[in-house]
Order: sequence, then C-alpha cells, then structure tokens
Amino acid sequence: MSHISALTAWLILAAEVGAVFIILTTAHDPLTVNVGFSVLAGITTWSAIPALSAIFIKAGLKGMDLSKKSKQILPESMGMVAGLIYLVTMFVFIPFPFMRWFTASRDGDPQELTQLTFPNLKLAEILSALLSIQSMVFLGFADDVLDIRWRFKMPLPAIASIPLLMVYWVNSGVTYIVVPIPLRPILGQLINLGALYYVYMALVAIFCTHSINIMAGINGVEVGQSLVIACSIAFNDMLFLHSSTSNAPAFETHLFSLYFIMPFIGVSVALLIHNWYPSKVFIGDTYCYFAGMTFAVVGILAHYSKTLLLFFLPQIFNFLLSSPQLFRLVPCPRHRVPRYNRGTNLMEPSRVVLDQDGLDEDMAWRSAHPALHSNDHGKQMQHRNGMHGRLASSALLPPTSTDAAADASLTPPSPSFLGRPSSPTPSKSRYTPMLNPHLTRPGWYCIKILETLGLTEVRYDSRTGQRPLEITNLTILNVILLKAGPLSERNLTISVMLVQLVCSLLAFFIRYRLVTFVYDVVS
Repeated sequence: MSHISALTAWLILAAEVGAVFIILTTAHDPLTVNVGFSVLAGITTWSAIPALSAIFIKAGLKGMDLSKKSKQILPESMGMVAGLIYLVTMFVFIPFPFMRWFTASRDGDPQELTQLTFPNLKLAEILSALLSIQSMVFLGFADDVLDIRWRFKMPLPAIASIPLLMVYWVNSGVTYIVVPIPLRPILGQLINLGALYYVYMALVAIFCTHSINIMAGINGVEVGQSLVIACSIAFNDMLFLHSSTSNAPAFETHLFSLYFIMPFIGVSVALLIHNWYPSKVFIGDTYCYFAGMTFAVVGILAHYSKTLLLFFLPQIFNFLLSSPQLFRLVPCPRHRVPRYNRGTNLMEPSRVVLDQDGLDEDMAWRSAHPALHSNDHGKQMQHRNGMHGRLASSALLPPTSTDAAADASLTPPSPSFLGRPSSPTPSKSRYTPMLNPHLTRPGWYCIKILETLGLTEVRYDSRTGQRPLEITNLTILNVILLKAGPLSERNLTISVMLVQLVCSLLAFFIRYRLVTFVYDVVS
C-alpha cells in the first residue's frame, strides 16, 4: 500500500512539474497556458479534498449517506473546495491573455505601443465573469450552511449575473434575434427584444444553476452531468477555433469560453473521483451553483446561449417533468431522490402519497381481500375495468359526483381493525381528486397525462380503481428506474451520464445539421 502511495505521489509530482513547464515555456500562448493551469487545478483539488474532509466534519458540515447499508458520516459542501481552487486558478491566469501588451510595454517599442490598444472590455468581461461565479460559490456555500428556502434562493443567480449583463451592455449590447426562415414573411428577418433580451439572459442564469441542483441526490450525478456538459461546450469551442480565423469575432468569443471551461473540467474530474460511488464526500449545493453559473457565463459572454440550452436537453426535460410538483399542482416532498432498498441494495422509484387516509384504508382493504390482489397485474386490471368500465371513456376526466356516488356504493365500511369504528359511506370529496386538498384539478390532469406517457406510475384505490393514492416522484431519475427497473446507485449515475451524452450528440446534430433548414447560415 505504501508502494502504491509513493508511486501516486511521484506521478502527481511529475504531472505538476509538466504543467509548470508548459506554462513557463508557452507563456505567449494563453490557451496552452490555460491547459497547464487546468491540470494543476485538477491535481490540487484531488489532493486538497481528502486533506480538508476532517476539517469540514469538525465544523459540522457533514451528513449521512442514506443510500448505503453502512450509514457512514461524510463531509458535505466539498464543492466549495473545487470552486475556490477554480477561482484561484483563474485569478492567476488573468495576466496571460494580455501578455502581448505586457511584453510591448517592457520592450518599449513606441510604434508597437501606438498600434496596440489595451482591450479594457476584454479584461472587464473576465473580471465580471469571475465576480458572478465567485458570488454563486459564496451563495451556494451559504445555502449549504443556512439551508435557504427556495423562494429566497430562486432569484439569486439573476442577481449574481448583473455584472455579466452590465459588461454585455457596455461591450456590444446586441438585443436582436434572427428570425427562423419559415417565420420571416410574418415577423421579418430580425426582432429587437430590447430589455426582454436581458431578462432572457437572467433566466438562462437561473435555469442553468437550479436545473443541475434539482437533478441530484445520488453519488456522482451532479458532477457527472456537469462534466459531460462542460466537455460538450469545450468540443464546440474547439470546432469554432478550428473553422474560424484568428481575427473573426467568433474566434475570440469561443477562446474566451475555453479559458473558463478547461479549468472547470480539471476541478470537476478531481471532484468526481471522490464523489463517485461509493462516495467519500458530498458536494452540496455549492458545486451546483458554481457549475450552473460557469455555464451561464460562457453562454452569455461567448454569445451562444441557444446552443448552450441544447446541451441542457435532459435538464429541460427534467424541469418540465417536475413542474407539476415544483409549482405545487401535485404534492412535492422535500426530497424526491430514488428510494434505496436495503434488501436488494438497489435504487427504486420514490413515491409521494396523495391521500394518506385513503392509502391506509386501501392497505386494509387489500389485506381483507387478498384474492382480488394477486401478483398478476393483468387480472387486477381486468377486475378493475370490469367494475368500472366507464374509465375507458373518461381516463383524463376527474370523477363526477355520479361516479363518486357509485364508488361509494361499492365500498364497504372501514374494517374494525383499523383502530376506529366502521364509518358510513365516504362523501364525494373523498373520491373526487379535484376536491382533495392535496391534489388540484390541474394536478389531476397532469398525473393522467404523465401516466399515459409512461412517465409516472400511479397507484389507485383498489376498491374503486379511480382514486389516485400515490405516484412516483416526477424526476428523470425515477423515470429511468421505471423504464429500466431497479438499478444500483452506480449504474443509475452512469445511465444519467449516458442520457446526457446522447443528448449532447443530438444537440450537435441540431446545431450543425438541422439548423440549415431554419437559418441561412450557421452562426
């Protein structure tokens, strides 16, 4: 073991020396220097996380991994370590993109100094981007420590993006969008959105930050999806650098994007090593905020926010799927992560109870009538449809008062062993979801639509076959488990990363192939 540790230490030292050598010998090439700094940032993050874990636990930043048989205490908020090392790396890197102006001042060539005007706006872009990222790292850590409520932390990314938007206004302030070809006869070629464009960019910052945060809860999934998105952005930037001349505006903007993405990839790889199953650390909301704002920064200042959103297709799907719960149309528990089954050591879809009283009564009814509830799901459905054939013609309609009365007539009194006396026939409100205080009429329609699409699994009252008692939580993690069956935590994370990768490939196909049918040129 000591031999392996010594070998690892020598490899780390060699990598650090190589990175420093690259930085010193290629100081004139900012991109190569940036790659060297990215390697250093990754190595430093990988080394610092174990060293700081005990300090975080001692400070009370710790939690228990509930998806394991052994309830081990792990340090939380380790995304702060990755975020701080990233910021320090970027601070040290700031002079290198401007090395040409520094060397001209040192040589004192009057003619060259006259021709070179220091790019103050470029420096302002870098500083404003770092200020926004730094703000989100701080706010993310504050959320981990103080557990800020959603209503307060929702607008925080928009506030942190104000420096970005100010520099965008000073630098170019372009607020028009190109209209797709099919709509040009109606809307024209360009539409100037004015102030609405800044609202759109603020919303991009909010979405990028919170969409990663709500698609979380298992080892490695937050860092894994962020790493795939970051690599997709870097590859897209390299395509532009390869196809553009050094004087083209797109070349400079995508070079700016690479400056910020490469160190992010470095620290994320190091963090993923420690956060991979079985995780040794928890990353906390700090990393989610840090990652989301980094993506928003490059999307806004590098002028490809629409392409950025294409890389967020899984997060967009997850947001739309989660909307009924996020907007309280359907009950939303505090945690919607998949449920860990200690017996099988697998992750299963978690559920939210819509009617606890009805669920208790249904369990008692199942116990009293085991013959009607065999393991043969087809027989259960046949029995249900035989008793309630009307559901076939009104699957998307809430039950009416007539239906409720019919259901009530078929429902026996509550068994005495429930701990309460037998009750008379339940009232209409017990069988009409729209009157259930935990389920609104729009929520009822959302459940039926998602059930029809196979995106959620609904458990109905066995006595009526109509009254929804519980559903699987509306997240992409639960959908994967519904489609693939129970998975180990590691395989579930891999599945999410594969979905993210497939969606990134789809995004490239849309961006570089299908776009020609909508716009004149790829821009």
